[in-house]
Amino acid sequence: MITIIPCGARKLPYKTQAQEMYIGSYAIMCRRYAKKLGYPFFILSAKYGLLYPTDIIEPYSLTLGQVGSITPKEVKLQAISLGIINESCIAIGGKRYTDLCKAIFSNCQTPLQNIKGGNGKQLQWMKAQL
Repeated sequence: MITIIPCGARKLPYKTQAQEMYIGSYAIMCRRYAKKLGYPFFILSAKYGLLYPTDIIEPYSLTLGQVGSITPKEVKLQAISLGIINESCIAIGGKRYTDLCKAIFSNCQTPLQNIKGGNGKQLQWMKAQL
């Protein structure tokens, strides 16, 4: 079992570990929730794809689906290369991120999918789980 969390729009302005790069409240809460679940987690970056939390990355300005962002095919190749393609997956995040995870991992749970009300309601739900 693995957990995949999204990157975030708010970033530090310098090179650092992926788990420290994303400083928005949603990204921070996703990271806290993933840690609580206790499974190894990866960050799905719009630029870099699947990242270990300790990978060192440069700041960037991209969102999934933009020209220059990582493609589903590239993420699938990364999952194969990392040896996680057959893992069960818990995908935490917005629809674009969870849809990409569901397209790659055959057994993918998306606990935030049915929480209506946007990021605010999802933040409340994750906070309640902690």
